[in-house]
Amino acid sequence: MARSFDTLDLVAAHRRLLDLFEERPHLGARASGIEAFQTYHQRAVFRLTWDGRPAIVKLIWHAQKARAVSGQTGALKQLAEALEGRPAHVPDVLHIAPKAGLFVISFVEGPSGLEHLREGRMAEVIEAGRLWLSEATRTTRAQRPFPMARFTKKLDSCAGGGPAQDVVERTRTLLAHAPETLTIAAGHGDYWPGNLILSPDGPTAIDLSGHRDIPLIEDITRFSRGVSEHSEAGLTEAITAPLLSLLPEDEARQSFDLFYGLALAQKIHASGGIGYAHERARFLSL
Repeated sequence: MARSFDTLDLVAAHRRLLDLFEERPHLGARASGIEAFQTYHQRAVFRLTWDGRPAIVKLIWHAQKARAVSGQTGALKQLAEALEGRPAHVPDVLHIAPKAGLFVISFVEGPSGLEHLREGRMAEVIEAGRLWLSEATRTTRAQRPFPMARFTKKLDSCAGGGPAQDVVERTRTLLAHAPETLTIAAGHGDYWPGNLILSPDGPTAIDLSGHRDIPLIEDITRFSRGVSEHSEAGLTEAITAPLLSLLPEDEARQSFDLFYGLALAQKIHASGGIGYAHERARFLSL
C-alpha cells in the first residue's frame, strides 16, 4: 500500500485531526504533542501523547470509516484477549470513535523487524515472525476447502496480456497440484517485517488489517517475501521452513508457491512491470 510522507499531505492530515478535536473538545483535551507520521488512501497516522502516555492515533475519512475503525479495533481486542499471558502481543486499544473515523492505540517501544533486517539480523526476525503468528492463530485454526474460484479470480485480474502474464500462467500450472484444504485462521492480513516490533518480552504485531478468517499461508507468504527482499540469497528454506512449520507438511509444500505466485503477479501488475526481475526469474524456473 502506497504511503505518503509528503509535507503537504501531512500538514493537511494534521489540520483534519485538529478540526476534529475542535469539534470534540472532550477528545482534544486528552491529546498533546501531535505529530503527523504518514498518510495513505484517505487515512493518516499520528504520534502523540494520550492521557499522559505515548500513543498512536489513526484517522480515517473514507466512506467506510466507521466499519474500518470497528474492524481494526475489534481485531486488536480479540487478539489481545487471546494473547494474554503469551509471549506475543498487540497494542492496547485506548479509545474508539467509529463515527469520527478515529481510534487510539498504545505506542509500542522497540525496533521493527525491518530495522533488524537492515542490521543483518534475519534469523531473529524469522523466529519472531514465526512466534507471533503461531501464538496469534493457535486457537482459531480450521481446515476449509481450497478457495479455487476466489484464487482464480484474483489471478485472472492480473492477466490479460499485461506485464504479469508469464507469472500468472506459471501459477495456473501449479493449480493442478493445489491442496484440497487450507488452514484458515484469524490472521493479520498485512503481515510483513515492518509490522512487527521486536522487544525483550516478545514480538508485537501492529497495523492489523481487521479481523477476518484468512488462509494462514497468506500471512506466511507475505512475511517470507518481506524477509527475502533483504537477503542477498533471496528466498531460501532458511526463511520459509520455520514459517511453514506452522502448517501441515502437505499443505505447506503444495500451497506456498501458489500464493507466492499470486502475490508476485499482483505486485508486478500494480507496478506496471517495473522491478521484481530476480523474483520473477526464480519463480518462472520452479
